[in-house]
Amino acid sequence: MKKSIRICTVVSGGTLPSVLKNLKQAGKTADMVEIRADFIRGLQPGDIKKLKPAGKITSIFTCRSVKEGGKYKGSHSEQAAIFTAAFKSGFKYIDIAGDNPFLTELKKENEKKLLLSYHNFKGTPSSIELMGRIERMQEFSPSIIKIATMVKNEKDIFTLIETLKQKREGQKLIVIGMGEAGKITRLLLPMLGSYLTYASSEDEISPGILTAEQLKAVFNLL
Repeated sequence: MKKSIRICTVVSGGTLPSVLKNLKQAGKTADMVEIRADFIRGLQPGDIKKLKPAGKITSIFTCRSVKEGGKYKGSHSEQAAIFTAAFKSGFKYIDIAGDNPFLTELKKENEKKLLLSYHNFKGTPSSIELMGRIERMQEFSPSIIKIATMVKNEKDIFTLIETLKQKREGQKLIVIGMGEAGKITRLLLPMLGSYLTYASSEDEISPGILTAEQLKAVFNLL
């Protein structure tokens, strides 16, 4: 597999013990993990430090609300408390939605850990609209920007390719197509410069996501 292609294994679970178990299992083979804390029922800020993986695994923490396409049902202040705890807990990156009000509370020193994301589960906007969103998110000086949209046809795939082609020199940009028709983007876009691609360690977590084994098998052939 090409070293330039990063595969991030998504780890989730309905309870804290189940996530910790899945995280330990993923840590045996994964170089990067994304921890979907929003899947954990009854999550408290004090739980966050327990989710930091052992060793040198690059970790991404996220806790998306229902409004943002995730499963977290707490209030904005409760979600903000979880993000605050995450920034203090040693994760490499914290994934926050580009329109989340918490960004106005973000401390300058936390920008280097910030991964700003935009998810559209209904479709793929035009490349012009996506570039506009990227430019607005860039105002917060994040380390990484992520664009994930629902892909319904070939036109949507070409829109994502066009968006990725416009990334700045040295910019870390993740572009992903969701849904059955978007599966090909999880293989194609990393080879065209998308910073990483996401994989599932077991059950599907996001529409169209592939397992880490499936991605590695394909990339090893290339």
